[in-house]
Amino acid sequence: MPALVLAQPRIAVSLDTIAMTIGEDIQYQIEVQTDSTAQVIFPQGQTFLPFEIIDTTKVDIQKLLDKALWKRTYTLIQFDSGSYHIPRQRILVDGKSIFTDSLKMEVFTMEVDTLKQPLHPIKPIIETQKNRTGWWRPYTLAFLLLGTLLGLYVLYGRARDKIQKRRQKLPPFDRALQKLKALEANTLAAQDDYKQYYSSLTAIVRGYLEEDASINALESTTTELIQKLELLRKGGTLALKPETISNLKNVLETADLVKFAQATPGTDHASSDRFAIESVVVQTKEAIPEPTEEELLRDEAYRRELQKQYRKKQWKFMGISLASVFVIAFGVATYVYGFDQVKDRLLGNPTLTLLSNEWVTSTYGATPIRMTTPEILTRFPSEKPNTQTFRLGDIEDPFALTLRVEQITEKGDVEIDINARATELIQIFEAAGASNIFQKQDEYQTPSGVKGVTISGSFDWTIENKETVRKEYFVYYFAENSGLQQIEFVSNREDRYAKTIIERLVDSFNFKTEAQ
Repeated sequence: MPALVLAQPRIAVSLDTIAMTIGEDIQYQIEVQTDSTAQVIFPQGQTFLPFEIIDTTKVDIQKLLDKALWKRTYTLIQFDSGSYHIPRQRILVDGKSIFTDSLKMEVFTMEVDTLKQPLHPIKPIIETQKNRTGWWRPYTLAFLLLGTLLGLYVLYGRARDKIQKRRQKLPPFDRALQKLKALEANTLAAQDDYKQYYSSLTAIVRGYLEEDASINALESTTTELIQKLELLRKGGTLALKPETISNLKNVLETADLVKFAQATPGTDHASSDRFAIESVVVQTKEAIPEPTEEELLRDEAYRRELQKQYRKKQWKFMGISLASVFVIAFGVATYVYGFDQVKDRLLGNPTLTLLSNEWVTSTYGATPIRMTTPEILTRFPSEKPNTQTFRLGDIEDPFALTLRVEQITEKGDVEIDINARATELIQIFEAAGASNIFQKQDEYQTPSGVKGVTISGSFDWTIENKETVRKEYFVYYFAENSGLQQIEFVSNREDRYAKTIIERLVDSFNFKTEAQ
């Protein structure tokens, strides 16, 4: 039973039956014929109440030359008998709402004779497998998030430990005495014990001479090291006593015998050598001349450079940490809300801001129309007599709304000359700087049943003589409350939020206001 609703685009609905029994399903099909470039959105959700949707087919698109035929079938069911009407359904064609007719349906009760119908035992419960499609996604996301946080914690811990170690690091002199003190606890029983003991002992004194006295001691042999100390003493660079150098020489020679000749000097001798090395360290510390003012300044500059490098590393680590957190947050938000939503909220989007505003409902004009808008419309002076103009934005903005309310003083029904209005609209756009204007006309009816006409299309708009964008416009005309209401929407064609705003605005049109 097809029912033609509009001429262009054309829409038809059909049922496979006009009567059904309780629990029987029926097929409700919608066909929309448009041009091949149009976009069609079919009803979604439970919009057929009191009938329930139990199945929906995919949209079938058949294209031939510049025409397209869109089809979709809904399977409906009803469990109560009576006479019902399948409600009018709204289809969006290029953002414009078109409504189907309401169809009547009779639902009958099926009489069941339980005496003739055989009884069957109750069937057991059938176990079904859980739908685990995509079960891994939240776990994977949580794993990546936790792994990243754990990695950041480990990096932070390592950096913190390095900083603490650097702060707690003792000067060479104190460190050497601390290590020598630790050697007292060593137990010397076997030759390997002596070898390890003397290796540590010589490493301590050589390391101290290298760090504090600036002597290349770690890579020097015993003879070479003693010769360097003698030269420094004679040259007055290092005021060491000859006895100190002699004591160091004796300990180093004993260490060489232990390491290379497997000698075991005994515990008393080893303890005496440790005291001798401690005395060498103390006397070397006293013999080191005080640094000159130039050296102090050079050391201070060095320390400042080290602090500068340290601060750079800190800032680098903080930057990497913040960047990692941002990347994680961005990834999570993109996964949940989509890339476009996240990008627009981070960088800002004028139409998204309008859509997110707290909308307000107001009545406008002497021949009133009530609308819900993102912001209260601003009143502007009008060139026409008995006409009031209200605006939100301008034509160069991503979204603009213009409302003109004209009071008709002549008696009788108000008629809309659609051709004259279309010509006037083109002249207004051309005067504003628009070009390549495309236009089409359609009938329109609000959800409350108020009839009107609409003019829609697109045009090119050049922004400051640089970039040219394609804009869309939708203009609705109504003749209600002894007047004429013209509502004009202009938006960027590729704006994904503008259509939602327009749809919400159009659905709010109300002519039954308190002013009547």
